[in-house]
Amino acid sequence: MHRSNWPPLQGSTRPIKMEDWGYLDLMDPDAGEPPAGDQFLTVDKDWVRVDAGSNPEAPTVTLYAGNDPGPQTGWEEVQEITLVSTTGFLALCDGGYTPVHTTNLATAGTGPYVIRVHASDRFSEDTKPRFLIQVTPGQRTGAEPAPPPATIEDSEGPLLVRTSFTQPDEWARLLDALEEAVEKHHAPLTVIDNPAYAGHSPAQITARIQHDDEDWPATTLVLIADERTLASTELPVLAVNHLSDDAPFRITLAAASSLVINMELSSSDFRGWGQGVDADGIYREEHY
Repeated sequence: MHRSNWPPLQGSTRPIKMEDWGYLDLMDPDAGEPPAGDQFLTVDKDWVRVDAGSNPEAPTVTLYAGNDPGPQTGWEEVQEITLVSTTGFLALCDGGYTPVHTTNLATAGTGPYVIRVHASDRFSEDTKPRFLIQVTPGQRTGAEPAPPPATIEDSEGPLLVRTSFTQPDEWARLLDALEEAVEKHHAPLTVIDNPAYAGHSPAQITARIQHDDEDWPATTLVLIADERTLASTELPVLAVNHLSDDAPFRITLAAASSLVINMELSSSDFRGWGQGVDADGIYREEHY
């Protein structure tokens, strides 16, 4: 796509009315397949997908690019995720992957960006949905992290994978509590704490799990500590069953050790846990 004359966006746009939506895609229009997942934000190389919700009204989107202004108040939802741009070009695109604003949001060239999305009325039926998307350069140390290994080979028990690296205190609290709980019940847990996994989707993580000669994965239960996990006081990790198409669900830190122990003992099944989530999609009951 010819875009050499697209200037970098500095500051905010006026609200942009989307004509073709369902998802809002912040991407390089020449990127490959969209990221897999059904979360509010999902990420892959050169692409963040925002679930625009079920509101039948066309949303309006305000874009911001430049130095981090911090999150705004007064929005129903605020989440952020880290994207790595390999081309130095990002644009807001509609459902047909067509740019809707001819400015480049990747103001610092190639490298990591923090994408913070504010939303209101995604699921309302009588109020127009609104979004504010802030794109700010992430920390650049002069060297990209080493790529993750092609496969996750050495795993004992379920995996706990960290994909967000902006809240170290919350991660430390989650890790200490979960490791203490599973050790108390002699349950194994393998932790992957590698910045190379920043922003990885569940599909990207499970694709790296090694299989044996009979095509059996080294582990079947994966817990993911992502941006949403570490932004909540309940620390709801995303639970994924690598062996089936059962829908992922979130489970609070207080209940996550119960899931690990029961899955290791084969005393319950993943789908049964998923059917016990609350209205917000989070499982909260504790049992051993």
